[in-house]
Amino acid sequence: MILQIVGFKNSGKTTLMEHTVKFLKSKGYTVSTIKHHGHDVQDIELQENNVDHMKHFQAGADQSIVQGSAYQQTVTRAHKQNLTQIIDESVTITCNIILVEGFKNEEFDKVVVYRTQEELEQLKQLSHVLFCYHFQEENAQANYEKWLIDWIEQRTDI
Repeated sequence: MILQIVGFKNSGKTTLMEHTVKFLKSKGYTVSTIKHHGHDVQDIELQENNVDHMKHFQAGADQSIVQGSAYQQTVTRAHKQNLTQIIDESVTITCNIILVEGFKNEEFDKVVVYRTQEELEQLKQLSHVLFCYHFQEENAQANYEKWLIDWIEQRTDI
């Protein structure tokens, strides 16, 4: 199951993603997240180069993986991929739901986060918009959580 959370810059997408992850984990779901770094001017910042696996990467490794006692971290050189490619090639755990922040133009179910009516009108033009979230609306969080559970139950028998 894949759900996108989309909106314009500083609309609250990351805040809603964090809330959604915590909410789903509290209900016993396994969750994977993907974030689109939409800032073409500056790329994502990698971990500091002074740790061993990043030294491997900076030396030219195409992929470097570090395994700790509770976590594993991977950094991979990759051409720009669409969301389906990222899911197919990079989501390596079995999970109930994949939450995606951004990738507005992809074709998965979407929650739109908006601040103004103008933003809402623009975002409603996207495909697969199923829920619109405004942080200032009364009962926004409770309404969203109810919708989210209904959305999941319609798609699974978990």
